[in-house]
Amino acid sequence: MIKLIIFDLWQTLAYRNTKKWSTSQMLEKTWSSLPHKDFVKIFELSLQTKKRNNKYEAYENLCKNMGLLMTKDNVNLLMNIRDFAESKTKEYPHSISMLKQLQKQGYKTWLLSNSSIFAVEAIKEKTAILDYIDYPLFSFELGTIKPDLAFFEKMLEITACKPEETIMVWDKLDDDVLPPRELGMHAILFENYEQLKSDFASFGIVLE
Repeated sequence: MIKLIIFDLWQTLAYRNTKKWSTSQMLEKTWSSLPHKDFVKIFELSLQTKKRNNKYEAYENLCKNMGLLMTKDNVNLLMNIRDFAESKTKEYPHSISMLKQLQKQGYKTWLLSNSSIFAVEAIKEKTAILDYIDYPLFSFELGTIKPDLAFFEKMLEITACKPEETIMVWDKLDDDVLPPRELGMHAILFENYEQLKSDFASFGIVLE
């Protein structure tokens, strides 16, 4: 019996219409030769695995991990690019209605996301998503990021639910869907809302 539904945040409930723009701009504007995929990992480890209340110091850390000079110009450049991207945060049209329906039917709704504290601030400012989440949990609180299995194992410890009682909704197959399945959880690869409703229906969950 399904008791808990855990959502990823980005490209599932919320999005930025600047997807990949900010990381590409950071590489381009700093003349970095890092491959994009490697830089994304550096970005995640630099900003999303620890609660960093001082934004300037957080981006100093990113500069250092990119191998850049930790000058005020470099730090402000990276910070301003990301601030612009986060200002474009929006919720999908289906997000709030879907969460309300799930809660009304008695399901617990959790959120599990690779996010910095600054991205979470943007979510709170730009959307109402967290108002309809029973328990939000972010990588900077867990100290680890997807697809590390420890990320999902820590989440299971906190939920106190059995893996088979849990559905996870994610947007990436390798990073998001396959690891929780290894632990015995159900996982849905999100493509669009109509597809999600169909997949939920296979578990007896009916949404409008």
